[in-house]
Amino acid sequence: VGAPVVYLHGIQSHPGWFVGSAAALADAGHAVCQVTRRGSGSNEADRGHARSAGQLLQDTEIACRLAAVVAGPRVHLVGVSWGGKLAAAYAAWAGRSVEIASLTLVAPGIAPRVDVPFATKLVVAASLLLCPRRRFAIPLNDVELFTSNESKRKYLREDPLRLHEATAQFLYASRQLDGLLRNLPAGCLTMPVTLLLARRDRIIDNAATLAAVQRLTNERARVEEFDADHTIEFEPDPQPLHRALARAVGEGE
Repeated sequence: VGAPVVYLHGIQSHPGWFVGSAAALADAGHAVCQVTRRGSGSNEADRGHARSAGQLLQDTEIACRLAAVVAGPRVHLVGVSWGGKLAAAYAAWAGRSVEIASLTLVAPGIAPRVDVPFATKLVVAASLLLCPRRRFAIPLNDVELFTSNESKRKYLREDPLRLHEATAQFLYASRQLDGLLRNLPAGCLTMPVTLLLARRDRIIDNAATLAAVQRLTNERARVEEFDADHTIEFEPDPQPLHRALARAVGEGE
């Protein structure tokens, strides 16, 4: 049995989007911990809210500790989309106490193409002082950004657990993670790192993401591309992704 996998989902998504990948990793011999981020998915309290990047990093620390206690002592960390940004930040975080056996980033939200409009950013900044829990639309409500697979588009339109809004504090916490990643020293990610990119991605800037990850790994990241839209899991045949995840995690054993 391999080290456990802690699996972090994206900003709008939840673990239900990635059950296929989780099952494939389980079939490869790993206990899989799919973490539902606070305020997302089935969590009804404080929808779309987090106080700070520090709180999100601490949440990840708790999840990794629990996984390590059950099947540790090391964990593999997988982050998809926005969850990839959080996973990378946690892997480099000075407060981390759990050894990361490998880091796998799937279309990570390190350099997004899609962002909150500038005018909205000004309102968010004002809300941080006056009403930090004020909610703003997450600019990803067009399901076509995620996939060309019509059956999965229907799933997304009808998904009652999909997160459509985030608070001013959460959006600021996300910016804090951006700043943390920008200011990290080159080569700070010393564990095996795999970057999985989607060639047709309309949410992520692949070139900028690749450059950022290679800087953080001193050009050591293993990179694989898929002829896919952003949510590779939603392709008609997700098996190539599942095999790539199993390979990536296996390299850290």
